[in-house]
This record gives sequence, structure tokens and C-alpha cells, in this order.
Amino acid sequence: MPFRSRSNNGLLGATALIVAESMFFLGVLSAWYYLQATSLSAWPPTDLRPREFTLPLINTIVILFSAAALWWGERGIAGGDKRRLIVGVSIAAGLGLLFMTVQTIEFSALGFRAQGSSYGSMFFALLVFHILRVFAGVGWMAVVLIRAAMHQFDEKRRTVVQACAMYWYFITVIWLIVFAVLYLL
Repeated sequence: MPFRSRSNNGLLGATALIVAESMFFLGVLSAWYYLQATSLSAWPPTDLRPREFTLPLINTIVILFSAAALWWGERGIAGGDKRRLIVGVSIAAGLGLLFMTVQTIEFSALGFRAQGSSYGSMFFALLVFHILRVFAGVGWMAVVLIRAAMHQFDEKRRTVVQACAMYWYFITVIWLIVFAVLYLL
């Protein structure tokens, strides 16, 4: 059945992006578990395990609040409330920037680097690829904010907002998985 509107195509495109990035993430996660299974020493090495749990936990709270703010803004435009969209997306984007800042602080305090061990390399690969997704998501929200300021969205024309929200929710779920793998398991 052919698509009846451009909005279906926009959401299909966002879905395809999420599926493609999911495959990439599964590849990196598979490499993590493969290296863990074939490691001849302890995984993670005792001298390389992240010592600090506070910053990743703060980031988990930050990204969950950002997803809630974006959801609130998205629901606002669905009901025709343009101001609520701008406020919700602004809060979500600001929290996304805070997430990247906290992640950068954590990078500098880790005490190990990507080079020198497969654990360090994969640890940084998972975090760096996630922070790049966050950067892309914040950029997408900036586009939504610019277009919202130009009054390009309403309750019927909001596909870009929906697609952006879908991507941000995906980023949130990926962070929860990364957090569990790197810090809890």
C-alpha cells in the first residue's frame, strides 16, 4: 500500500535511521561481549574498571528527564500548543548539552584511555558512539527549535518533531543499555 502523506515518509525515514543505528550498536555491543568471552584475564581488568559511579548515574537521570521534557513538548504541539513545544524541546536540548558536558568530565576522570587494552578500547567506543548520537540529537532539536520559532509546526504539521522525538527516545534507551553494560554488569 503506498504512503498517503509525506509525514509517513518522514517517520519511515526516522525509523530506518533508528534501525540502522541499532544494527551498528548491536555490532559494537557484540564486539564487547566477544572480547569479554575470549579474554584470558579478568573482564573488566581490576585496574581499569571505572571507579566513579556518580557521574554516569547523574547522566542517566539527566537523559531520562530530557526524554520526559521532549515528550511533554511533543504532546503540546499535538494539541496545538506551540509554546509548550518550544519550552519542552529547549529543556530537552539543554539537558542533552548537560549530558555531553558530564560525559566529557567523566572521560577526563576515568584514569585509563582507549589505547592499551581491548577493554579500554571498547569502553570508549561505546561511550563515544553514544555521545555522537546525543550530539546529533541535540542538533536535530536545534533544527526543531528554529523551525518552531518560524511557526512551521502545528497539530497537523509536526512530523519533524515526531521523528526527532523518536530518535531521542532511541538515544535514551541506548544509554540505559550502555549504562547497564559498562557500570552495572
